[in-house]
Formats: sequence, structure tokens, C-alpha cells
Amino acid sequence: MDDTPRLGSLGPVSAGLIELDLLGPVRARRGPVELDLGSPKQRLLLAALALADGRTLGRDQLIDVLWADDPPATARNVLRTYASRLRGVLGREALVSVGSGYRLVPVLTDLAEFERLRDAGRLSDALALWRGEALADLSGPYAEATRAGLEERRLAVLELRLAADLEAGVEVTGELSALVAAYPLRESVRALLMRALYRGGRQAEAIGVFTEARRVLDEELGVEPSAELADVYQQLITGTLPTAPLTAGTAGPVPAQLPGDIPDFTGRQEVVEAVEELLRTGVVAISGLGGVGKTALAVHVAHRVRERYSDGQLHVDLRGAGADPADPALVLERFLDALGADRIPPDPEQRAALLRTLTVDRRALFLLDNAASAAQVRPLLPSGPGSGVLVTSRARLSDLTGARHVDLDVPPEHEAVALFAAVARLPSGPTTAPVPSEQTPARDSSGRTATRVPTEQTAASDPARETVPSGEAVARVVQACGYLPLAVRVAGARLAARPRWSVEDLLTRLSAQRLGELRVGDVGVEASFALSYDQLGEELARGFRRLAVPDSAELTVELAAAVLGRDAREAERTCEELVDLSLLESAAAGRYRYHDLLRDFALARTPEAERRAALATVQASWLAAVTGAAERAMTDPGARELLLEEASCLAAMDRRHRGAPDPELTVGSTLVVARALALVGALDPPPADPFSPADPRIAYARGLLALGLWEAGAHQVVHGKAALEAALAALGR
Repeated sequence: MDDTPRLGSLGPVSAGLIELDLLGPVRARRGPVELDLGSPKQRLLLAALALADGRTLGRDQLIDVLWADDPPATARNVLRTYASRLRGVLGREALVSVGSGYRLVPVLTDLAEFERLRDAGRLSDALALWRGEALADLSGPYAEATRAGLEERRLAVLELRLAADLEAGVEVTGELSALVAAYPLRESVRALLMRALYRGGRQAEAIGVFTEARRVLDEELGVEPSAELADVYQQLITGTLPTAPLTAGTAGPVPAQLPGDIPDFTGRQEVVEAVEELLRTGVVAISGLGGVGKTALAVHVAHRVRERYSDGQLHVDLRGAGADPADPALVLERFLDALGADRIPPDPEQRAALLRTLTVDRRALFLLDNAASAAQVRPLLPSGPGSGVLVTSRARLSDLTGARHVDLDVPPEHEAVALFAAVARLPSGPTTAPVPSEQTPARDSSGRTATRVPTEQTAASDPARETVPSGEAVARVVQACGYLPLAVRVAGARLAARPRWSVEDLLTRLSAQRLGELRVGDVGVEASFALSYDQLGEELARGFRRLAVPDSAELTVELAAAVLGRDAREAERTCEELVDLSLLESAAAGRYRYHDLLRDFALARTPEAERRAALATVQASWLAAVTGAAERAMTDPGARELLLEEASCLAAMDRRHRGAPDPELTVGSTLVVARALALVGALDPPPADPFSPADPRIAYARGLLALGLWEAGAHQVVHGKAALEAALAALGR
């Protein structure tokens, strides 16, 4: 087995390598000499760079780390001063300037060593590295959020160690009781305590633990015990709970590599149960848009079912969304080492064969996160029927033979509201989250109607935030986030870090610049999307951008062909490639749509010249379609509905680009829509002929007037009002 300490960042090991401790007060050493890291802010800068694991952090990110949303006017100069001082302590080569940001060269961290020992199954050794709270001498929103995440990792390993001790017959009741007292809402610990008490013949006390859990959960969160805890209780009262330690299928190490469970995992109950059941068949591949919650779902399910897999749980981030996916041969080396292989062969195929040999009679769980392709996954699959594999990927791994596929969509509105409330630590209250009123109900990006639901409270509320927020404001925030879990989490984290902000304050910021605001520290929606976009070839990237230009709820193959300037077959092939990469959704055969935030991202990446070209192309196509439909509708009443659909699409484009730098595009569309509707009597009474005045402003205003009257009559009140106001503006009134 490899006992070499793991580096905190990637790169070669050099003489005099710095050792950095993060699992307690932050401190650093070079050999036996402890280094003076300076002020708390300076130590925070070093910790953030070390936690970036070799990645460059930009200037704005680091300013956000150090001062959150209240940086001093001299923040950039102070940041440079801190960096310069750290170079003086660590050595000039240790801290590299990259553009306006910084990158830390390799350092040995106790956090990396903790993870190495955890992955090797040496849980007690891993826990012994902790010297109190992580980053104990640092403060601020970034430090607090990071500390909470690291504490969750520690608790997850501690639970694994206690579970292993329990299975080995070690007395752990006292330690578990203390842990329950410290973390009364942590149900997994209560489940372990119930098992320990039952095995010690203390059934009444075990039942008491469940009764107390039910009371605390009801009083603090207003929820019932989880399915896992309820299942242990049911086994306890029916006498079916095992009274003796379980035995592993094969002697050898029992790796326990799962990341910590998601403490505020919310909703998804039907999906969770479906994945648990599918996992009994072997391989489950979860795919979906970046930020939709694939990893969170897989980790949560893995923790719920880990007792099925008594021979261990293995985990790897395959880095499939980035430019440097993990090499399966190196992953196999890690897995074989964790499973106790005496000798690891050099040939990748031999390594894959040895993995299959070692797992033929074992019950092991493999969590292969963030896969790039089926080819990357295949060598990592075990052979025994008792093992399970959870794979996550942004791409749909259709060529992964034998896998059961789960296409993960955004959650419904009420689950997004509950997630936001949990992350933001909102005070509970009897508020509801109403749908924004228009004549038609709001829909989420999957086309489902947004329902009125109570605002749930799933985490301790922030004592500094005394006002119960408006349910409508919370609903509008999650709608602005497109119900995307990553966006909802980031928005909630921003609000939690700003107890003096109201939900309305956050909503105002999101209304001004959604993608720019949906970032906290080095986590952001835009950065998540960029990982997928940056992997596209030039032609596919251009198609992804151009298809976002029309403001249409759905893209038909015909519209896609017009936007791309290709024939229908080629346009459909482009759309289907983007669907396979979770960059476009397919509501039905031949119909496609963007997630709202992904459309914003695509438009932000579209050069102005390309946008104008795409807009002109599709507008010309629609103008011809509306004109042709109007001519047919005059003699064929059955063509009227087609005309109205074409007119709606063209009117939508007019709304999006009205007032843009190229208003001539919207003038023509408005006039043609009004003319077409008048010709078939869709406007009653018909407007004056919009083409007759010599002054184009009057023609445009009449067209807008006709369009506004029609939209109002079609129950599109908000759009109709906007068109009428634009008509007045065109006339300078």
C-alpha cells in the first residue's frame, strides 16, 4: 500500500516543501521551522489558495473570500500586499501570479492526508489529524462556510469509524450518546446509537432514542424521522434488527471513501427511492445539466444504501466536465490499493481484470462521479452481482451497456423553495409561495406548472434574521434561479452570509444580473456551465450560442434550421448532440428548449455580429412564414391556428429585441404581424393599414398598437400592455 503523503495541490514535490495545517488553527512549517503567516486575513488568503487544490483564484474571487460584499476601497492594493507578504514567508516561487489572480504551488496539507487515510480505510488515523475546528482562528462568511463543509467531512468519517467499530463488536454506546447530544438533528448517528443499544440488550433505551428523535425533529424542523431512521425503529420493534456483527463477504480492507452526506438534502424522495431500487440491478447512470444536483443525489443515495455493501464503498471524481478527465488506469490503481491488492499490474487491461477478480464475491459500492464518457467508466466496473455502481455525468451515457438511466431534471417549485429556505436559514412562518399572477400560471423550465406550496423550514434559522420573508418573494427567487439546485444553493448561501439583507434585496440583485449574482466564493452557476461549454467543438459551440437567440419557449427543427442556416436534418443533429450533453432539453420529438439560466449563459457568450446575423436569419424566415400563413388563412379557415402560432413566435422575438441596437428588425416583424392578423380578422375591429403612413414611426406605432390589442385579447395582458406602451414611446409620448 502507498503511504506517501498526498499533496494538497498538483505538481512535483520539491525540497523544503511547505506543510500546511487546516484542521485546526491555520499554521505552516518548512521542515521543523514554523512559519509566521501574519494577520488573520493573510492566513485566510493562504487557506483559500490551498483549498483551491492547485487552481488559480481570480482577484475578484479572493476579494470576496476576504471581505465578502463589503470590501474596502483599497481591496486590490491590500490583496497585493498580503500576497507579497506571503511570498516573503513561503518563498517567491510558492505563490504564482496568473493574470490578476494567484495560484499556490504544491503544499502538503493535513486535509489531503486526512482524505488519503480515509480512502485507505484508516479512519481512526484520519480523525486523529484534527486539532479542533477547521480554520479555527479565521472568521467571515467564507471561513464559516468552509468550516461547516469540512466539519461535515469529519463527522461522516467519524460515523463510518463508529459503524465499523460496532460491526467489530467494540463498545461505542458512550461515544454515540455524546455525539447525539452534540448533534441532535443528525439522524444517522441516532440510528447507530439505536443499533448499539439494541445489541447491548437495551431495547427500551433504543426505543427512547427514536421517540426523542421524533420529538426534536418535530419541534425544530416540523418533519418526521427519515426513512432510514424509521426503518431501524421498525426492525427494532419487530425483533428483526441484527443482534450480532455482520461479516464481510471476503477478508481484506473495507474502504469507506464516500464523501459526507448532504446535511440539507431536500426533496427528491421519489427519485431517491427509484435510484435505490434500480441500484439493485447493478449500474445506475444519472445524467443532467450541470448544477442540477446529480452528485448530491448520488452521494445521498449512497449513504442510504451503504449497509447493503458490507465490503466497502469506493468513490472517485472522474473530472469529466473539465479539460483533464481522470485516467481510468490511475483510478484503477487507487481502487485496487483500497481493496488490498498485493501487487498492482502495470497494464491497464490487467488492472481492470484484477478489479473484476477482487469483486466477484464482494458486496461493494462504487460511486463514479462526473464521468466524461462510457469509455472512461467501463474499466472501473466490478464483476460480482452483489456490487452496485452509481455513475453521474453531464452526458447521457447511452452506450454504457447494462446501465439503467436516470435523466435528472430540476425539482418542482416547492422543493426548490424548501432547499432555499434550508440553505438561507430562513425563519419559519405560515407563508406560502404563490405563483406570480398573470393570466396563465408560471411554469418551470421543464414545463411543469408551478404550484402554491408552503415554505418549509429544514434547518436552524439565522437568529439575526427576525422577519419571516414573503412567500411570494421566496418563490420569485427560486424562479429567477430556474429551480436549478446549484443556483438555489448559491442564492441561499449569499442570503445566509448577509443576515441584514432581505429576500427582496436578493431578488433585486438577481433581477439585475442573474448569472453575475449566482456566485459565492469559487462556486458559481456560470463557472459550472462554462465547464461544459469549453469542451464543445467550434461548430457545436456556435450552434449552442445561435439557438439561444430567438426568444421562443420551444425550438422546432424548422426554427433551428432557420437560425443555424442549415437544412432540417443537420439542424436536428446539432440539437440532439446538445441534448446528449445536457445543454438542451427535448420536450418531445423535434422540439427543444433551453433552461432559462443556460439561455442567459449562451446569449452572454454570443458576439454581437453573430447575434445580429442569427436574428436576421430567423426573422426573415418567420416573416416569410407569417406572410404565407396569412395568405393561406384568407381562403382556408383551418390555417388560422398556424398563423396565430407563427404570429406569436414573431411577436415574442419583437418583444425581446425591441429597443435593441438594430430596431429595423423589430419594425418589420411588428408590421407583418399586425398586417397578417388584420387580414384574417383576428383583430376586431381591424386596425388602420399599418403600411400606409409615410412616416415609419407612425407605421411602427400602428403596428405595435395592433399587436398590443391582439395580445391583450389573447390573454397576454403584460405583453399587450408593453406593446401599447412601446407604441406611445415610438410617437414620443
